[in-house]
Amino acid sequence: MSPVAFRDLRLPGLGRVLRLGGCPEVLGALRAAMPGWPGELVAAEGPAPPVRLCREGDGYRQHSPELPDGLFLSTPAEAACSLIADLVGEFFARHPEAIGLHGGSVEVDGQLLLFPASHRAGKSTLAAAFAAAGYRVFGDDVLALTAEGEGMALGIAPRLRLPLPESLDAELVEFVSDHAGPADERYLYLAPPEGGLAPHGESRPLGAVVLLAREEGARVPRLSRLAPGEGLLRLLCQNFAHATPSEALLERFLPLMERVPCLLLRYAEPLAAARALGEALADPPALTRPEAPASRPSPARALPSVEGPWVPAEGVLDYPLGEELFLVEVAGGAIHRLNPTGRLVWQLLAHEPLAPLELAELLAEHFGQPLPRVLEDLRELLADLAGAGLARPVDQGERG
Repeated sequence: MSPVAFRDLRLPGLGRVLRLGGCPEVLGALRAAMPGWPGELVAAEGPAPPVRLCREGDGYRQHSPELPDGLFLSTPAEAACSLIADLVGEFFARHPEAIGLHGGSVEVDGQLLLFPASHRAGKSTLAAAFAAAGYRVFGDDVLALTAEGEGMALGIAPRLRLPLPESLDAELVEFVSDHAGPADERYLYLAPPEGGLAPHGESRPLGAVVLLAREEGARVPRLSRLAPGEGLLRLLCQNFAHATPSEALLERFLPLMERVPCLLLRYAEPLAAARALGEALADPPALTRPEAPASRPSPARALPSVEGPWVPAEGVLDYPLGEELFLVEVAGGAIHRLNPTGRLVWQLLAHEPLAPLELAELLAEHFGQPLPRVLEDLRELLADLAGAGLARPVDQGERG
């Protein structure tokens, strides 16, 4: 038996990062799955790179900092998928100035539409649909947010879950078939046509954050505006910067959401949605007015009985966005969102300690609402703030 020939893959932005042993078919699948991030294969030398893959039986075994015990992989496509996950992790570990956003992204008129990840909302299929409609894809799963606030491509092709939904437009199915890359029984990498995938390192400004709502019964795609806080929350939840403090993330994301619209796309068929979204963004007045967030029933809570003054809790940072306010607990990093009324209450308490009745009188006059109703709603809000550790009544010692 001949000895296994080891080779190292050197990638832009990472250097010598991957060692392969006896699996040229995996290298072929990896290169086809990330055509925009071309690497150089060199002779293996020195200490092993952080990511390693070697043939094992009928499959392969991968080791990396995230997989210290190794992971067995059955097919070249599965191995390419797992390797890409570790390569992306290595990229952001070595480039802390960039934040990895979890979502799809496409270029429309020189700006990026970002589709933050949402469970089974179809971001990868939608990215493929944009490619079929002639738009350039920046990614279907990850986008790097640069220190300047632009989105940077990593050069990784969209990966589609198999089998494809039966409801897809026949034109999109044909496009996927004509541009199929590495695949196995579970996944297929798309091989976009020439110029259809942004290369690694290319960046564009963000043009919109688009939340996806897949509705099988929707006859035509519908696009509406949302409050910027909806987009901010999605970015805070869908990123790979898990070790970054919440306040640091807010300081990066807030400027974006102050200038970038947040939209909601309701759709059934991806190709029709891609075309409709591209046309709508070329004609901004065609967008509908903001859509009010769905109301949710409030859980039962104990209302505060303290009638004396209240103040914001210590160790809470506030960040205004539009008419809303986001609060961050410095100690634990928890993030809370206040609507315009909650923001006004917070600002009043931050100005001076106020009792519930004093607050209610100010709010009733401001909104022109009956005092008893305002006082009841205020007590519920104070209960929420107190329960979250964001506000508290002033004790007797402080009053003196």
